[in-house]
Amino acid sequence: MIFLTVLGLLLLGSFVACYFCSKFWHWSHVLLTETVFLLSLAFLILAAEVFRIREVYGPVYNQNVKTIANLEPEVEALEFGTENPGIIASLEADEVPVVMERTDSEEDTPRMRSVRDLQHELGMVTRARGRMWRDVETQALDAGTLTVTLRIPAPKPHGIAQGAIIYAFEQGDPVAQGQRGPQYVGEFRVTNATEDTIQVQPSSQFDQRSIERLKGTQPPWVLYENMPIDQYPDGVLQILAGATEEQLRQWLPADSVDDYLRHGQPAQPGDDDYHRRGFNADGELLKPDAWDATTQFKFWRNLRDYNLIFQEMSKRYTQMEADHNALAEDNKQLDKALVSAKKVQAIRESEQTDLKGDAAGTARDRQAIDAHRAQVETQLANARALLTDLLKQNSELAAELGFETP
Repeated sequence: MIFLTVLGLLLLGSFVACYFCSKFWHWSHVLLTETVFLLSLAFLILAAEVFRIREVYGPVYNQNVKTIANLEPEVEALEFGTENPGIIASLEADEVPVVMERTDSEEDTPRMRSVRDLQHELGMVTRARGRMWRDVETQALDAGTLTVTLRIPAPKPHGIAQGAIIYAFEQGDPVAQGQRGPQYVGEFRVTNATEDTIQVQPSSQFDQRSIERLKGTQPPWVLYENMPIDQYPDGVLQILAGATEEQLRQWLPADSVDDYLRHGQPAQPGDDDYHRRGFNADGELLKPDAWDATTQFKFWRNLRDYNLIFQEMSKRYTQMEADHNALAEDNKQLDKALVSAKKVQAIRESEQTDLKGDAAGTARDRQAIDAHRAQVETQLANARALLTDLLKQNSELAAELGFETP
């Protein structure tokens, strides 16, 4: 306050001095003198402000300069990597995530990976996996055209172009077998895209089971630009990383869970060459033509192309559904034929009953005829005997009468 009062008095005094000097000096000299005074006064004010700033922020500035000097090695280590254990320990003490490179032996000096290395690795992983969008909301479903309206909360803009192919999954954690967990919804084509929403339709015709799954889907979804791929080196998918054997047996089918559990373990008798990999004593992978008696074999899980598997399973299900429908239609025709056959059977059984009655009557008639025939044959035999006897008597009588018998 005193400083400002002094400045005010000096300014007022300069105006008074200019007034009296103007009576004796040329006006340009007075103006030049006053200008020099005002500029000097402004310089004094700025110098005072600089002095105040140095008094207030000088210690903080000096401390920040020291901090920057101490951080520069750490920044350089983060940018280019380092083998300095002191810098690595300092970063870990500051709770900075540190990723070390793998060493071939204990004698090798461990090296911290740089941000550039990790960015390159992240870029390679992202390139292979493609983009991914989480927490996608299903806003509407047109049951007629199977058009789904999706809202993508992040990023904005989402970057999905019209005509793109995306793969949709229900988002969530895996559950034990027998329970409904996150499902694969299907492959979709983007028909319309705005800043934070898209409209998608199935890229191929859905069968009835896929339609029911789509109608009963449980949001949120997670969208993939590329179908998630099976991967190494750990032999398990990222979503299964860190899972225990018990959890894997709950989540995976019994036919394939052993492939995940045995991956990288010593091979067993009976394992085919498709599930074996040969390594030398140093753990290096060998080609099949380099296998010999010293080769160490390990069980190796085959990678799966899930996009191809889903397509093949969809084709197989469609074929099985068509076969099922054809068999169901054949069963209907067989049921109709069976009903008709039973009717014909009833008619034939009725005819058979009538024929049995006719056969019984014919048998009775035949018995009567046989009895009559026997009687007639008896009478005929008697008649023949009488005729023979009569002829004999006639012959004897003719002989007595003197007639010659022929």
